[in-house]
Amino acid sequence: MENKLKDAPKTKDALKQLQADMRQLQALLAEGGRVERRPEAPAAEEDMGAKTRSEAAVQYSVSLPPTENGAASYKTGPVSVSLMQTEKVTDEAAAQLGYALSSPQKVSLLRALLGHESESASALGAAADLSTGSLYHHLRDLMHAGLIGQSGRNRYHVTPRGQKTLLLLLALAVEK
Repeated sequence: MENKLKDAPKTKDALKQLQADMRQLQALLAEGGRVERRPEAPAAEEDMGAKTRSEAAVQYSVSLPPTENGAASYKTGPVSVSLMQTEKVTDEAAAQLGYALSSPQKVSLLRALLGHESESASALGAAADLSTGSLYHHLRDLMHAGLIGQSGRNRYHVTPRGQKTLLLLLALAVEK
């Protein structure tokens, strides 16, 4: 117990730094900027090995500013996921999400919906340069994964899960 209390300030500092880095990354992405990679601190990896599965966590927040056309912004507060929580995710659920993001066309569809209240199927097909058959195949996969929803006849919207997933995917894709 005493070691945990001693390590608490280090952990809080590391989490604050991670949150600050995520805010910087989000701001740069929103402005179309580029992100410079900083050297990682080896102490952070050592600290993770000492933590229990319930204490170790990934923390992030996602925000999307309002668009030029006035569509609402999207923002989460700090989100914390422990290793215990990730162990409860089935391989099927993780693979389903991975499959929903497995093609450039599906990512294009999500991007086309991001920042819009809803879009027609024809507008989405044009934005992603897809034939009607391919369009509905990809839309079905995205809906099945809970990343988009249908807001009317042939109208689609991105769900909060879809917004969060796409923004995290794009943020991770910045680092190569």
